[in-house]
Amino acid sequence: MTANLKILILEDNQSDADLLQRELKKSGLIFTAEIVQTRVDFEKALHNFNPDLILSDYSLPSFDAVSAFNIKQNISPLIPFIIVSGVIGEENAVELIKNGVTDYTPKDKLFTLSTKISRALKDREEAKEKKAIAEKLKMQTAELIIANKELIIQNQEKEKRTVDLIVLTEALNVQKDELKRANEELHEKAQLLQQQEEKLIRTNEDLEKRVFERTCELENLNHELKDLNLSKDKFLSVISHDLRNPLTALMITSDKLSRDTENSKVGPLAKIIHRTSHKILDQLNELVDWAQMQREKTTFNSEKLHLVRGVDQSLDLLKANALQKNIVLENRISNDLYVNADTLMLRSILQNLVTNAIKYTPQGGLVKVTAKRINKMVELCVTDSGIGMEADIMGNLFANANCASVSGTNNEKGSGLGLILVKDFVTQHGGTIRAESEKGKGTTIIFSVPAY
Repeated sequence: MTANLKILILEDNQSDADLLQRELKKSGLIFTAEIVQTRVDFEKALHNFNPDLILSDYSLPSFDAVSAFNIKQNISPLIPFIIVSGVIGEENAVELIKNGVTDYTPKDKLFTLSTKISRALKDREEAKEKKAIAEKLKMQTAELIIANKELIIQNQEKEKRTVDLIVLTEALNVQKDELKRANEELHEKAQLLQQQEEKLIRTNEDLEKRVFERTCELENLNHELKDLNLSKDKFLSVISHDLRNPLTALMITSDKLSRDTENSKVGPLAKIIHRTSHKILDQLNELVDWAQMQREKTTFNSEKLHLVRGVDQSLDLLKANALQKNIVLENRISNDLYVNADTLMLRSILQNLVTNAIKYTPQGGLVKVTAKRINKMVELCVTDSGIGMEADIMGNLFANANCASVSGTNNEKGSGLGLILVKDFVTQHGGTIRAESEKGKGTTIIFSVPAY
């Protein structure tokens, strides 16, 4: 049976119309119905609603089924028209069916209506097919008449062509002699081409020799490049080790100095030294992590993770940062979400994004983390009530070439490498990352990881 049928119901009793629709739904029929009571509404519905089927009461106060059927026949004769009534007798029903009405169902036997609708729709489709076949046969007959006329013209043309062929045969004999002479000339040219081909073979051998020599040179350069990369890695490792130790010592010393001299003029300067050394150490760590990732040495170990716990752990590490600016951190993730992710990478992603959110959110703001499952992925959102960003900045937010960082609301600084790490870590999970922001109305960073 056709799904999503459009059924026009001609009925002045709303209760009967509702009962009729319930019976149809009970039978499993999927349809959209429009109910009308008057002739005007019936004609409008035929044009605008364009029904697949009409169910009509036999008698209405200002209208009747016979008039409705005649109107329908003039507009669209193929639409099935079934009378559903309790007052019409069997003899009248038979007479109406003889005159073209599709079928009749008493109101006390509505359970038979779905079967009659199926049969009526099937008959309508067969009628459409017969009409289409008749039209096609009519067109084919006309085409055959035209084809017959064309055959007559073609026979006349063939007779003319026969004469032309005799003339052409004589001309072909002349061309045959000319082709023979041309063939002799082509043979001479083929010999010349063979000589040129032998010359090209020798040239190709010389080129292959040069390519081989160049390949050897490239292999030697590749070995040298590998040695340089090893030296660079060793240099980066030594630099990071040698810089981390003095920076850590500087941070500890400046922190103690700022506490011991808090009420003196030296105190603010010590705090600046402590804050600056902390930022330099963060940038150094980001640079080392980024360099390791670029060397493809980052190990990816995915496992089942309880998402709400993982987010709680990351937020706990950043509560002190948020407390300095009186910012509220909220974990709004439901307890039933699990992901298949690398623990360290996911923690790094969250800490970088939440740190950035704190950085660009003014005093007394809000940073929240939400998540939802979409097919085989879980989409996480880190949303802040911060300063937002311009469209051009948002477009280059995760670009490798864009390492510049905008100062935070408390003049916090950053290297810009954190978001590059975040994007690469998300990509290694097979996910995507994007930003939604409006200047002055906050920012949302949206990224996805596989669901467990």
